[in-house]
Amino acid sequence: MADPIELFGERISFVLGGHRPKAIEPGRIHRFPTNDRRGDVAGWCKLFADLRGGVFGCMRQGVSETWTAADRRSMTVAERLALACHIEAATREREQQQRNEWAAHARRNAELWGQCLQLTDGDPVARYLRRRIGIEALHAPACLRFHPALPYWHDGDKLGSYPAMVARLTASDGRTVALHRTYLCGDGSKADVPTVKKLTAAAGPLAGACIRLHSPQHGMIGVAEGIETALAASFASGVPTVAAYCAGALAGYSWPAGVQSLVIFADADKAGREAADRLRVRALHAGRLRVIVMTPTHDGTDWCDVWAQRGAVAVEGGAA
Repeated sequence: MADPIELFGERISFVLGGHRPKAIEPGRIHRFPTNDRRGDVAGWCKLFADLRGGVFGCMRQGVSETWTAADRRSMTVAERLALACHIEAATREREQQQRNEWAAHARRNAELWGQCLQLTDGDPVARYLRRRIGIEALHAPACLRFHPALPYWHDGDKLGSYPAMVARLTASDGRTVALHRTYLCGDGSKADVPTVKKLTAAAGPLAGACIRLHSPQHGMIGVAEGIETALAASFASGVPTVAAYCAGALAGYSWPAGVQSLVIFADADKAGREAADRLRVRALHAGRLRVIVMTPTHDGTDWCDVWAQRGAVAVEGGAA
């Protein structure tokens, strides 16, 4: 008879793209990486103590699956009931574990946010924004903050501390679910680090969240990928715009209640266009919403490039 532990591991690997725990001990939840980043523990699994079934999934991808060693069609009523009880208990255990992790991340993020300062002329964030999009600290959204010496960690090693622009990523109910960090040099240039822009560990689901640079006006809100792109799009068009922080997040953005017009400022590349189209389709299916997709003319450019040329644009027509 085939080893149920190995069969369970093979199923996990098949569903989660080759990722699985190194060892599986029946009766306990295991956490394991589902990408190649050190410290990732988005994967989870539990093989039930009786070895007859188990559950697994990936918290980052939002997927989960139940596995059984036997054909469910041949199970007795008692066996089906036992399996259902195991699944319910494992689900409760995983959800409690997730709530505990989110609470711990929320405490750390609140502590980091408390260390940040409001922008002032001459600080590295103000210099960065002036270099990137030509705005002064006075005109920067209040949700952008300055951290004078934020530690930078890469693969478990601290590479140093850098000035950083920090912004809150908030859910639709206003809760801070992560902090977005842009690592800088004192002169406002980007720091020489492996990844200049990072998110902290999440304190809740990231789906639909955004960096609220502006609030809707007259029933209209715009959305772009990054902070700088969103600010540039807003200056170029006059549309209050938020930042989704990446293309995938733009596709899943949740617009506020009461919005009648959604303007999607897409990057002129494959990922940007695809993300904008996915959001457009979602918004149209929601009904009673005017959707406008605006994309720079030249391939490979974004709204920072448009604004750098001081290209004012009118948002009218073009509604889907």
